[in-house]
Parts: sequence; C-alpha cells; structure tokens
Amino acid sequence: MREYNLFVLKKEYYEYYKKNPLFLFDTLKKLYYMKENFNYGVSLYSQLCERINTFNLKYYLNRKYHLDNERTFYIDKSFIELKHTRIIIRTQYETKIINEFNNYSKYIFVCDFINNDYFWLDKKILIYS
Repeated sequence: MREYNLFVLKKEYYEYYKKNPLFLFDTLKKLYYMKENFNYGVSLYSQLCERINTFNLKYYLNRKYHLDNERTFYIDKSFIELKHTRIIIRTQYETKIINEFNNYSKYIFVCDFINNDYFWLDKKILIYS
C-alpha cells in the first residue's frame, strides 16, 4: 500500500529545494511524525507550504468524476483525502489520478513516508505521459 502525501510548496521554497529534494523530504518527514513542539511544527509548515483550497479541489473532483463527496474520494482504485495541509492518496497501484493535482499547482512535492519515497509531481508526470 502506498500513501502519497502531496504538499503545495511556496514558490520561493520550490525554487530553493527543487535541486535538493532529500533535505525537503527529511524536513517534511520530521513534521509528519512530530509529536511535540506543535507550535514549531505549525510555524515551519506555514513557512514552507501553501494552505490547500479544499473547496476548489472538491468541486473539481466532483464535477470531473460525477461524484458528490465532501473530502474523501474513491477514484481509480485510490482513496483521496483532501486536507488544508496536504492531499493524501492511498493506493496499491500506480495511479494516474495523482496527475490531476498538477493542474492545481506546479509546486507540489509528493512524499511516501512509509516507503521513504519522494518526488516533484511535475517531474513524475513525465513518466506517466
């Protein structure tokens, strides 16, 4: 099972980290597993990432796939959960649904913390195309 966490980075941090994604992955992984220093975690997240407009994404997915869901979707054999901090995609298969989110932002960094995998979404799309 893969669990992709999609983070929308602020443009200036995208430019900074696009050539050094391992450091960004390590930082986001620490935030993901952080149990203490909650205020520090929120502050660091707010510096790096944009807040996700779940309303627009929900509207887009519902219209495109003829659904009527709030924040959790089942599309292309994948569970998709929309949060203000990240988009979570749980799947057992390579899924093209992840490409849909490149339309939302060009600055999406994808992390699979369980499998220690990460990539820039706009770079991965080239593989699926």
